[in-house]
Amino acid sequence: MKSLNYIIFKSIIPFIEVLLAYCSVCITYADENSFSVDKISVFKNDIAIPKTLYMLENTPNDMFIRPIIKRYRPYNDYVTFKLDTGSFLRRLSNVATISNPIDNSTLTVSLINSDEFQTIKEEKVLIHVGKKYCGDREVTAQIIGDSYTNGAFYKDALIEKKYCPKLKLVGLRKRRDGYYDEGRGGWSLASYFQIPTKPDQSYHAFMQPDGDFRYWGSTGFWINAHLCAKNKQPSGFEPTYSCSRFDDYISFFDEKTGLLMNPQKNDIQYDNSQNCFITFDGNQWNKTSNKLKWHFDYSKYLLMFKIQAPDFIFIQLGLNDFRYKATPDFDTWKKRIIEVYSSVKEANPHVFFVICIPCTTCGSLDNESGVFTPKLDANMWNFRQWLIENFDGKENLSIFLLDTGICIDADNGYPLSSQKDIISFGKIDDPVTIEVQKGNPHPYLSYPAIGIQLAAFIQYHRKSLETE
Repeated sequence: MKSLNYIIFKSIIPFIEVLLAYCSVCITYADENSFSVDKISVFKNDIAIPKTLYMLENTPNDMFIRPIIKRYRPYNDYVTFKLDTGSFLRRLSNVATISNPIDNSTLTVSLINSDEFQTIKEEKVLIHVGKKYCGDREVTAQIIGDSYTNGAFYKDALIEKKYCPKLKLVGLRKRRDGYYDEGRGGWSLASYFQIPTKPDQSYHAFMQPDGDFRYWGSTGFWINAHLCAKNKQPSGFEPTYSCSRFDDYISFFDEKTGLLMNPQKNDIQYDNSQNCFITFDGNQWNKTSNKLKWHFDYSKYLLMFKIQAPDFIFIQLGLNDFRYKATPDFDTWKKRIIEVYSSVKEANPHVFFVICIPCTTCGSLDNESGVFTPKLDANMWNFRQWLIENFDGKENLSIFLLDTGICIDADNGYPLSSQKDIISFGKIDDPVTIEVQKGNPHPYLSYPAIGIQLAAFIQYHRKSLETE
């Protein structure tokens, strides 16, 4: 009879052979490809957070870790928060919340590696606190954005709870409650530099021809806008989505032709029936033969629609610019945002120009749409870091960074819908029910928290307007 040791030895021989074969392959690969440790790209984690955070008094102010960390790797790297003054409502592994922030206190944010528990990076952040329900003077604000703005992410804080009293929100697109914005779903900053000429393309009046010319949009668009206002919605999703909420301005245009009712000399429209620009010469409309030069002209936009110049401009854009980009063009984005800033400052030299840091965590879209969500998150974190490197600390120029992305809960901020898993593992008679995120990365459950950021900023800085 063979000994037990012999039997054990024979049983592990196949495993030894596999291991030797694997080592042989690795050595051959290293020899053929001149492989060396020096060529290995070592990943280095990082955090990105602006030097100033705005918080609202007597309100839970959330700071989630996943939006600010370069990669979220549980049990490898951690982010910790420490206050020099005050206390936390909660400090968990994924979020820290301050409900009673103290103005001008300092928050220390640390990135810690768990291998040796060494501090990799440390940031000192100043906290500014806005007081709710304070303010005797009317203040005016405008939000220029994408579907977050079109979906009124600010509604809970600014409209329903009225954290900012005597606040006037202005723009072309009207809410039923009498507030306005400049939100357009699916748009990027680049979209606001395009000339809207299609009937189902939302009109914006920021891009204008040089000189005395004024562009009023396409005839087909205003026909659709009339139909939307009367609930006679055009066929298809896009006209309804893009041409609605212009109710206060449809009276400027003929509902049958879409032409400006009382045009003045040098007024311009795009005639969809003729597929060309037309200019009013003082008596009639004519095809525009000369090549027009266009620029972002905020002053002309305000004058055309008699809109009050806002005290605060919030730019809530970036998600549609970069989440799908393999090679993001940050330089072009910077040139455009500076052009917007310069044009807005020309219209109101005292404006607070606020660039909102957009969503860095896009939920879990990959389980429904096939989108590689971690890559989207990585793209948006890179944009977040770039924004901070290029625009943080510009308060002397009235350029401010507002971290609206830090308060988005990547795990519980996105609505999930239950559905039966149609592909089960094995032969399961009753498939399990799973929670799935559908559609676009819209953290509807985090919208109130994003609105708090705007309210905190307005309430902190409106005191300087009250003394003017």
